[in-house]
Amino acid sequence: MSAPARPRAGASAAEGVPVSGDGGLQSQARRLALKGGAALVVAFRIGGAAASQPAAAAPWQPNAWLAIRPDGAVHVSIVFTEMGQGTETGVAMIVADELDADWSRVTVSTVVPDGKRFMITGGSYSISTAWEPARKAGAQARAMLIQAGAAAMGVAPEACRTEAHAVVHTDSGRRLPYGELVAAAAGLAVPEKPPLKDGKAQRMVGQPLPAKNLAAIVRGEARYGIDMRVPDMLFAVIERSPVVNGRLARFDAAKARAVPGVVAVLPVRGNTFPDAQLYVRDGVAVVATSTWAAMQGRKALEVTWNEQGSDRRPRGGRLASSTALSGQMAQALADGTPDNPRDGLRGWVTTLREGDARQKDEALAGAAHKLELAYELPLLAHAPMEPVNALAHWTAERCEVWTGCHFQSKLHAQLRLLTGLPADRVVVHTPLIGGSFGRRLEPDYAIEAALLSRDVQRPVQLLWTREDDLRMGFFSPPSRHRVRVALGPDGRIAALEHSVAALSVRLQIERDSIGAAGLDRTVTIDAEKFPYGAAQLHVRHRLVEQTIRVLWWRRGYTPNHTLVNETLLDECAHAVGEDPLAYRQRLLAPARELRWDNDGDVERIHTGRLAAVQRAACSAAGWGTPLPPGSGRGLASTCTDTYVAQVVEVVPSGTGLRVARVITAVDCGLVVNPQLVRAQVEGSIVFALNAALKPAVTVEDGRVQQSNFHDHPLLRIDEMPVIETLLLDSAERPTGIGEPASHCTAAAVANAVFAATGRRLRSLPFALG
Repeated sequence: MSAPARPRAGASAAEGVPVSGDGGLQSQARRLALKGGAALVVAFRIGGAAASQPAAAAPWQPNAWLAIRPDGAVHVSIVFTEMGQGTETGVAMIVADELDADWSRVTVSTVVPDGKRFMITGGSYSISTAWEPARKAGAQARAMLIQAGAAAMGVAPEACRTEAHAVVHTDSGRRLPYGELVAAAAGLAVPEKPPLKDGKAQRMVGQPLPAKNLAAIVRGEARYGIDMRVPDMLFAVIERSPVVNGRLARFDAAKARAVPGVVAVLPVRGNTFPDAQLYVRDGVAVVATSTWAAMQGRKALEVTWNEQGSDRRPRGGRLASSTALSGQMAQALADGTPDNPRDGLRGWVTTLREGDARQKDEALAGAAHKLELAYELPLLAHAPMEPVNALAHWTAERCEVWTGCHFQSKLHAQLRLLTGLPADRVVVHTPLIGGSFGRRLEPDYAIEAALLSRDVQRPVQLLWTREDDLRMGFFSPPSRHRVRVALGPDGRIAALEHSVAALSVRLQIERDSIGAAGLDRTVTIDAEKFPYGAAQLHVRHRLVEQTIRVLWWRRGYTPNHTLVNETLLDECAHAVGEDPLAYRQRLLAPARELRWDNDGDVERIHTGRLAAVQRAACSAAGWGTPLPPGSGRGLASTCTDTYVAQVVEVVPSGTGLRVARVITAVDCGLVVNPQLVRAQVEGSIVFALNAALKPAVTVEDGRVQQSNFHDHPLLRIDEMPVIETLLLDSAERPTGIGEPASHCTAAAVANAVFAATGRRLRSLPFALG
């Protein structure tokens, strides 16, 4: 995060493109030739968990820019991707507030990857990692403008201030607009430690400003990946193998080629899952002058697949089946089940052991109150509303891709490997994304588009229809859990043994990250981060392998563990006869910070902040007050840097249930934009309720049984509960909100159902039949 001492502006570049080469990326400021005039450009680096530079990389390199043009227009270029979560607006607000910029004159975009900057958006880290560097960049530019303005007016910089896009001499009221000062400011040294505003001086941060792209979205002017167009482009869809690792045996393209508009019908030769760094299925591509023509041509194809040996024994030993997978995970958790790597069952790996095994066993054997609980989390689809797509143009000299991918570094690296082109000839554009929830972290669709462009020697936009993505894409990582709990005489948790069996995302897409011991920390970290205290806490996992593709889904395994942690807390409270809120509050006291090492990253939970959101949500919900007969109220909470507690009210009816009300309390530190935070909370609740109440994805004989929203339905508007969101005041740094509110909803629903019916629900989707 540190930069060379007292850097100066001075290098130039083409419009919007930073200078590379010796010193090009290491200078904090740039003077760019922009539309006929010099611009003041301050470069900064957004670091941290989501945008950290690899340890072996070169010295400090910026990955974001603040540019003020001679006409006064301000543009912020950031390393993060906008996919509906409001990141572009939030980061621009942070910069603009420190700059005292006119918000109407501020624009923002995602930078183009160059193979040097590490680019990934995920984990709800964007705002938290941007907070300090974005403020500093705005303050640096403000200080430079003040210095230039003071010199122009012949006064001391201390006699000037900024407001409303201008430098103002405080005594005389004389004003100079930013645009008039850009040329002079661009030649000044960038201050290393500019003064930052205190909270009282902030004018934008904390305000419910509409998203920067909202008007364009409402008017239909926003350009998503699916809207991208270039000259001479074609459109394509692919008929893919219905099973993972199936092979194309033969196909007859005569009828497809006869469809008006069809230009080419091509075989797609895939690779082997999960051995390939990025898996592509065998298939047949239909390329046409329109997507409709390509889809009609695909319908006319006659294809024969070879499914023999499509699943190999070391990867599960059978065609993929969610029923068989459930049985495998249950068997993995059973006492005495031997390791069987050839049939996809790995050995036990212990990741956390507080205390020792003997004391844990003694506590479990001798406790007055003992619980043994089993949970199962199924396959869930990401189902983003914008279908997956990519436009690619691959020539001998250049490969250019336009696609909604939010792991640009991975895509850029894969395209370099695929094409053999140097980094500066591989260009990845990131348009607005219509949802992802983790799906677009894997850029398999962009690789397919590039291959088709190479083969037809024209730009090609590939579309995955919703059926394609639901059947051939990725799913949430399923898991089963066996938890044994012993409660002491005081009701506190004397021992907790948490065993997890799961499909591993890392084993599929980051295989080298699994060490020799076989530990996948992503599977267990949220079991380890148990803030309620346990004298004996033992966490272990067994990884199960099967050819069902899984990928991060609203932070991977966190929703799974939150269901387990927060429902077992309710069961413990019930076992000792305490109110669920009072029990949690007792276990979280005294307020303290807990820390865990997560493969080098420090994970923290402050129990006082967690307790506070629980109290706030329950107070707003009227915790303890009567509900209509047959209704129930449940509490659950979670922490992933951001603290969230939810109270859910349910009304069971026959074999189903209606969620009537969801009250959410959020502590995300200083709130940058309350309107966008509330929008993310509401969207997260819809997403989580859909997972809790609607049918899961099932796979049999290697084939996904669902295809679209008719048999994989989403929550409808008449099923929506009343949603109320409380944002707690905080002076802490901002933290993320894109995912956390989705994690505890299912647990709160399960606890509410128990309050209403006395029945425990421990598996998704919930059903009372």
